Amino acid sequence: MERGPAWKQGNVWDVPILITATRRLARTLGQDYAAAQQAAGREAWESPRIVTWPEWVEELWGRLLMARDDAPVVLRGWQEQALWERVVRAAAGAAGLLEPRSAAMTAQEAWRLAGEWRLDIAAFRRTGNEDARAFAGWAGRFAAICREEGWLDRTRLTDVVKEGLGRLRLPPAVVLTGFDDYPPQQLEFLDALAAAGCTVTQSAAEPPETGAGALLVPFPDPDREIEAAARWARALLERGAAGRIGVVVNGLAERRDRVERIFRGVLEPAALVEGDARPSSFNLSAGRPLSAWPLVRSALDLLGLTPGDNAWSDISRMLLTPYLAGSDRERGARAAFDRGLRRRGSFLIAGSSLPTLCGRAGCAVLERLLRRWLAAYGAAAPRRTADEWSRHFSSLLEAFGWPGERPLDSLEFQVFEAWSGLLSDFAATGLTGGAMERGEAVAALGRMAGGRMFQPETEGAPVQVLGLLEASGLFFDHLWVAGLHDGAWPGPANPNPFLPIGLQKEKGVPRCSPERELEFAMRVTRRLLGSAAEPVLSHPLREGDRELGPSPLVAGVRRAAPGEIERWDGPPVEEVIRAARLVETLVDETAPALGEQARQRGGTRVFQLQSACPFRAFAQLRLGAEELDSPLPGLDPAARGTLVHAVLEETWRELKTHAALCSRPDIDEVVARSVERALERFERDRPLPAGFAALERQRLRRLAAEWLEVDREREPFEVIEPEEEKFAETGGVRFRVKIDRVDRLADGREMIVDYKTGITSPRSWESDRPEEPQLPLYGTIHEKPLAGILYARVRTGDLRFVGLVDGDVSLPGCERVELGAQVDRWRAVLARIGGEFREGRAEVDPRDGDRTCRHCPLPSLCRVSECPAAGPRLDDGEADR
Repeated sequence: MERGPAWKQGNVWDVPILITATRRLARTLGQDYAAAQQAAGREAWESPRIVTWPEWVEELWGRLLMARDDAPVVLRGWQEQALWERVVRAAAGAAGLLEPRSAAMTAQEAWRLAGEWRLDIAAFRRTGNEDARAFAGWAGRFAAICREEGWLDRTRLTDVVKEGLGRLRLPPAVVLTGFDDYPPQQLEFLDALAAAGCTVTQSAAEPPETGAGALLVPFPDPDREIEAAARWARALLERGAAGRIGVVVNGLAERRDRVERIFRGVLEPAALVEGDARPSSFNLSAGRPLSAWPLVRSALDLLGLTPGDNAWSDISRMLLTPYLAGSDRERGARAAFDRGLRRRGSFLIAGSSLPTLCGRAGCAVLERLLRRWLAAYGAAAPRRTADEWSRHFSSLLEAFGWPGERPLDSLEFQVFEAWSGLLSDFAATGLTGGAMERGEAVAALGRMAGGRMFQPETEGAPVQVLGLLEASGLFFDHLWVAGLHDGAWPGPANPNPFLPIGLQKEKGVPRCSPERELEFAMRVTRRLLGSAAEPVLSHPLREGDRELGPSPLVAGVRRAAPGEIERWDGPPVEEVIRAARLVETLVDETAPALGEQARQRGGTRVFQLQSACPFRAFAQLRLGAEELDSPLPGLDPAARGTLVHAVLEETWRELKTHAALCSRPDIDEVVARSVERALERFERDRPLPAGFAALERQRLRRLAAEWLEVDREREPFEVIEPEEEKFAETGGVRFRVKIDRVDRLADGREMIVDYKTGITSPRSWESDRPEEPQLPLYGTIHEKPLAGILYARVRTGDLRFVGLVDGDVSLPGCERVELGAQVDRWRAVLARIGGEFREGRAEVDPRDGDRTCRHCPLPSLCRVSECPAAGPRLDDGEADR
């Protein structure tokens, strides 16, 4: 193979075909040729033949097929992977593998490397370690299946085409450009090409003088390094710099999203605010997994639904996705339905119940879609091949009306096309993968979507952001190479575990050793230095806790300070956004007062929220800004507390008196009946799995029995039959009264008891802004003489009363006070709090600063972090603690 000049230094277009290392390089060379023709004044021209190496090998194979009647089927990458997984799973000893799928992917890569770098797999059986011998067995089985079925994998395709070159009419010359490595398999192919009379030339970029004109610049950390590169690119755009601008980022794939956000913040700050998905001033070569794009994510979510149990979060995404038929028309109804399901609290929701539930929620279109989906779902056999599953999946999505009724924009259409291609590739794996169950098929499709990178096509972006290898063969008028620190360049060795390490080193297999990585990195560095006249190289000084220095491969490059580099000095995107807010600022902390006839919601929560923060009470109770519930597996603490309340209420409804508790021999039976009644009532709205219900039944019986022992130790009392729900008013706020329990003592006085399964304390009743005002509120409206106001703390390992009792009453754990005077103080405090709510007092004023805000769902609404006055505030009652 001859070595020629760089393509810009010669007339590369004189050859019939140009072979590139990457599609990006092929596309760029095609654009350069078109620009050159336009600059020459031509209006029409014949495009040059520019193809990548795999494309050209496939083209030659296609021409060979015309002369063969017994041509094998060439497997695609996913078909090969399916076959490798099938071989690995079936092999003796595969049951001991923790990750057969991962092993199959590594074996597929080992097969490719062995073919390209001419490693004798058969010899592994004699000389290799245990992993290499296992791979040799898998490889033998893989090759045998391919022979039996008439299949040809892509690694062997190159050798088969090489053997048939003599039967083809070949171009007189080819030029290869952009290649950093030539494996032996490729070199043999090129030698055979030359022997057949084709002139083969390598066009390579060689720097006229290594490091000439380059600068090496340090930055404090990776983010500021990338921001500096973005500001440099913007400065070039601002002054109208001609030519191609490139920013090459070492490790771009791992940092893709962060790099994109920084570049958008500098080059297109408005796009971050307006939500434009595609940048126009720069092109990022690294794509996202196809499964990360919302359109495809919604399709995978829909395919994962079943008529049986589904996680509530899967149902929620289905209800809120814009990619279902009727999503615009029923947006409000579906959102309300989602909120209702969340409040219901069920972690698992049966798909078969959804049509009926949707009908009740006013989602008629979605109800029809779900009935169509259930019909289509039930039509599938339990095991099918991938091509059959592919057709079935398409029918399920069609039943849902996916991808929706509104026209797709350009980006969404590209994603839709990529999804269609993915489904076709998935169907093709049926050739090698065998039959699967539904769950396996959905998981396999999801893995394919997660493994396929997708990047939208963009035209004419002036700034190209690339990875190190994607820049191969490209030339730039302005170039910045970032991330060249000593911890990442050269990169670490990563030999394939299924190939003998010694043999990999002997053959020079990529990534087999630090020495191989150093040699490769030196070549790439020389190529990058030759890709522009005055490249800027950079590195961070620190990443996390690690101190970093420049890569030794660029140690000879002239050092420069960040200030020496041209850069745009505009404000950060956050300042741009703040400065763009052309709004008048008014400090208005008073809402309209509630009229006499106004409907007021919240009940006793009015006092709790107004005491915690007036704005929170206004936002949640008058604006309706409530946090969405997120159901948890099993029972959340609130549901467990509800069940404990219900069990003890049922128990005392039957026992009625302390005397009965102490005398009846059937207390265990009373408790068991109470638990059954409580669970029956609870499960009307929220069914529990049978096994979980059995465990909860045991817990409730044990906890209730233990609590009754606490009640047994008290002085005699009678539990008053709970009154019907009634309403009361304090400070102009009307609220519902539903007391857990009222105990009447022998002297006729009464105790208000509130069951609590969490940690509570009477200290929460103190100060002018009580934290838990419900029990003090009940005390102020109670008509009978009071002997105590108590929490019954019903927690495993912590069962006791805590609260306040009148001065002549004794109850362990409770503080004696002058209860009448205390109730009078509460009455004044609560009347003031209620009055403030009705008057519209709504300032952002968290009672205990950050502690009060910690579990508030409204920080983005009140923007408490922007209110310097909303810090910790100590009331007189708190200052003395």
